[in-house]
Amino acid sequence: MPTSVALTEEEKSQIRFHLGYMLTSFGSTMVAASLQFGVSRPVQTAFLVESAINNLLTNPYGVEIVRRCIANLNKFEEQLENVGCFLAVEQIGEIRLRGAQSGLTHPDLIEREYVRWGKRLCDALGVPFYPYAHRYRGGGPGRSIAVYG
Repeated sequence: MPTSVALTEEEKSQIRFHLGYMLTSFGSTMVAASLQFGVSRPVQTAFLVESAINNLLTNPYGVEIVRRCIANLNKFEEQLENVGCFLAVEQIGEIRLRGAQSGLTHPDLIEREYVRWGKRLCDALGVPFYPYAHRYRGGGPGRSIAVYG
């Protein structure tokens, strides 16, 4: 049985960050504004996230799953912060420098894993990620899908 059920404030902030939600307050003074910089604010979905976080108190196993997702997301975030050495060199034998227009790179693969774990965190909490977050762009409601006729 898991030892600590309650999420810390740091873990709650990490959930919001990793799901693409702004880390600003959603208090009564902020709710009135539905647009920010011409983009709809995540007021409704932010409340879903807050509610899901609070509902975890009744499920210690759910807390452990969420903590595992957060740990993986933190690991990939740290790797993304340190990718500088992977950006310059494309090949080691007969060293070749990476051009501006290249295919999938090591950082791209880390980013893909980050998004995968972010979606797992969404699944564990039963909430959507913030679709306007850059890392999840194109994966939220209203996205285009291919239609074959």
